[in-house]
Amino acid sequence: MPPYNARSPQNRAKTHRAVLIGVDSYMHEPDLPAVAHSLRLMEEALTAEGTGVLDPGELLILPGPTGSGPGTVDPLEALREIRNAREQVDGLLVVYFAGHGLVRADGTDLHLLFSPSRVIADPHHPFVDALSWRDQVMAELRLARADWVVVVLDCCFAGNARLDFHPEEQQNFALLMAAEQGVEIPPGDAATGTDFTVGLHRLLTGRTWASKPATFTRLVGEIREAMAPLKAVHDHRWIPGERRHGDDVLLAIPGRKHGRESEGNGPAGTAHEAGGRSKRTATGPEGAGGAPAQPGESETGSETESRSAGAARAEGGTHAAGTAQAVDPAPGRRPSSRRHRALCATLALVCVAGAGVLLSVGDDPDRGCAPPLELRVLVDPDILPTVQKAADVYLDRDTGDCRAVGISVYTGNSTDVVDALQAAPLWQAPPASCPPSGDCLLPQRDLGAQPDVWIPAASATWRRVLAGQSDAAGAVATLDPLGSLAYTPMVLAVPAGTGQKPDPVDRPAPLADLVAAVRDSDDDGPEPYQVHRPDPEGGDGALLTTTALYGTDDRRPTAVEAALTDDRLPVQPTARDLMCGLADGSRNELEDRAAVLIPEQTMALFNLPSASGESGTVGRPACASDILEHRAARYPTDVPVLDLPFLRVTWAGADRDATARKRAVHDFYDWLAKDREARAVFVRDGFRTGPSGKPSLPSAASPLTAKANEGAVSRLLPPSNPVTSADQVTATLRDYRQALGPGRVLYLLDDSTSMEDNRVWSGPGRAKDLVARSTAPIGPEDTFGVWGLSPGSSADHTELVPLGRPDPDPGPARTAIGRAPAVNKNARVLDGLRDGLSQLRSGSEGPVPRLLVLVTDDEDSADLRGEDVRALVETATEGPPVRVVTVSLRGGGCAPGLLNHRLAEATGGRCLDAADELTTELTAEVAKTGTGDAR
Repeated sequence: MPPYNARSPQNRAKTHRAVLIGVDSYMHEPDLPAVAHSLRLMEEALTAEGTGVLDPGELLILPGPTGSGPGTVDPLEALREIRNAREQVDGLLVVYFAGHGLVRADGTDLHLLFSPSRVIADPHHPFVDALSWRDQVMAELRLARADWVVVVLDCCFAGNARLDFHPEEQQNFALLMAAEQGVEIPPGDAATGTDFTVGLHRLLTGRTWASKPATFTRLVGEIREAMAPLKAVHDHRWIPGERRHGDDVLLAIPGRKHGRESEGNGPAGTAHEAGGRSKRTATGPEGAGGAPAQPGESETGSETESRSAGAARAEGGTHAAGTAQAVDPAPGRRPSSRRHRALCATLALVCVAGAGVLLSVGDDPDRGCAPPLELRVLVDPDILPTVQKAADVYLDRDTGDCRAVGISVYTGNSTDVVDALQAAPLWQAPPASCPPSGDCLLPQRDLGAQPDVWIPAASATWRRVLAGQSDAAGAVATLDPLGSLAYTPMVLAVPAGTGQKPDPVDRPAPLADLVAAVRDSDDDGPEPYQVHRPDPEGGDGALLTTTALYGTDDRRPTAVEAALTDDRLPVQPTARDLMCGLADGSRNELEDRAAVLIPEQTMALFNLPSASGESGTVGRPACASDILEHRAARYPTDVPVLDLPFLRVTWAGADRDATARKRAVHDFYDWLAKDREARAVFVRDGFRTGPSGKPSLPSAASPLTAKANEGAVSRLLPPSNPVTSADQVTATLRDYRQALGPGRVLYLLDDSTSMEDNRVWSGPGRAKDLVARSTAPIGPEDTFGVWGLSPGSSADHTELVPLGRPDPDPGPARTAIGRAPAVNKNARVLDGLRDGLSQLRSGSEGPVPRLLVLVTDDEDSADLRGEDVRALVETATEGPPVRVVTVSLRGGGCAPGLLNHRLAEATGGRCLDAADELTTELTAEVAKTGTGDAR
């Protein structure tokens, strides 16, 4: 198949675009003056007369014109333009980025840095105001409908983008990276540009009629050859990287017979005006503005016209603040190129890694439509899928040619939302710096943009905000409850098909009694159920059920949590994630024995058979197979029904479009609360609807009435406690965070010379760095220590950090870890594990959280005898519980049957290896034991 050519007759009518982003000015990082020149070079390379595959009007360039000073680029502005392009382009889409790039300590998750970007000491979210290649840029571009997507990254660590290059199956996608994975590149020369882009420009614009067309594959070989004489940072060889999914694409066509000859008084396409924009000399059959000559076509016409696109102005006056300025084309010409000014003042895009659902609706500027007003809708994680479906239906209504409203639906931990709204000024003016631990409240980082609408799962949540909101916070963010959208009770969902007949669903009782009943077992009776609950900090429903469990005098929070965390399924963030975790084939032993605290609607959906494939058929979520056990609901009397309140949020100072925004919010609420189409969305997802505060009987369209749920749910909603006070919930959250603390954490660090030989001992993301960074969640009341596994003078280990209370200043302990040398002795892994288990179990008894962390390259445990491993696993499971987390620094170290996997599995811990994001995941495991995050 010939390479894709945007200028071929069959593709000329399509929409093509290049989004060129060059960040030369930084607030918290060194400036990169060479990038400004590189941006002009890339613009010229794509549009140069005779060789360019795009016209000037098909370029969107960031930053916008800034006179003689450097330009700034906001990450949300850039992401919005990428999204607009992927929605509108059906031909060739090119995205170019030049600027700083950074990765996490373990080399994963490349982030592109923009003018306001900064790096903080937060192991979970180290990059602020930056764009993740994996979670944001790539996630957007894989949804593009373009014939071809081409991305060029000219930044440090550009090669790390290959780790997260995952196009759609049928997508044509090419990625060109300035260097290999893990390689940093020099900043370039301000007078000439960055070395990589200078090389690309020369190759793309230097084609002659005798040259072969610059296809992507050919260009890769040429740029590698061009960069070979140069050296990257640290004298590293400079080899650009590439990834391609699809055939091939043309990025430049052969130019004039003798290359880029001069015309008139200067070289075509190389002269620059004072404003920094390139002049264009265009010739073609139709005179100025005609398409570039194609290979094999004759060049006719001799007129030339030079025009600075930067001097062009939009007709009809300026646009409203915060909207893009487009340059209208002169008669007979294609649109000239656009540059956009900073749009962050009114940008309504929300980006929450792993949690947000983004929906942006753009209108074609050629139709004369004003940009739609963007509503930001923040929702509880458990109701996110349903609200997103409803928003999709709302936007798909036939409202005429121009859409007035776009909607971004996103989510975050319920407790984070409450904290953020109680400290609302931080949403508008975040603190200038965080403590070294990175533990500070940053709503924009943790949640996203200020919401216009908030839909928690329960009214108790917004009442908790008001109860704890200061006068200053109340003056910044005002909550206006408009009413409830739908209802679903929390239930204890008990397996119904294992030969045991559950109690009838018409016997409600306090939740603690229901839980005790499924856990109790006579000697001759069935095996008791294990009880699971989602993370109480994640969703409102889980926190309300926890409040009910803690509320009985003879059940202390510590005992409750000890029983809940004794199970082998890690805590899941949402009810849906919990059910999907049970459906995981590796946990079949839990599937039939787990009673779960989840919303009734979630249970009802998972009880359904798989969808038949017919249009409109509702089936169980895709993560669950048909063998997942059906469950029956037991209704607690002391947990409020989730009532999905809809709250309008208004912000001090947000007056520019206040009237239109208020009207849009009320219109969205009225539609959700009253429109038949909207009600159908909630009904199909198993929610109950009806007049405010009065849920109706489920209709025939509801999963609650499906055959699969006969006898599993109560058609008439049983009575439950109508109110849980804000003080109760706040006390529960405090008790939950401290229920099992303080904890005891002991690291066993393989310090044998093989660790150094295998290059996993020192450096970012390696053994010592992993241990040091993962200690962040350890609080002042915890106990922690670090042992080296090579034998000392009088023991089978060396105390790098003695086990005890940590110093308030973590610096000395981290310094001791960092200075630890590799020892020319074999690591005594078995002895160290035995001693470590014994040490953690000494002292206080009861449900004290204990964690043993083994960090190793597995070389000294590879030949252990099977009987020794079995004996160690038995020791690990006897006596007071100790979770063991093993970190294997080589591939395959977590394979089933190996020591690492067996220890982790037997103790309810985890085995982490090179396939995991080690720093983040290990820190998260330590956080389950340490109390440093408790507030």
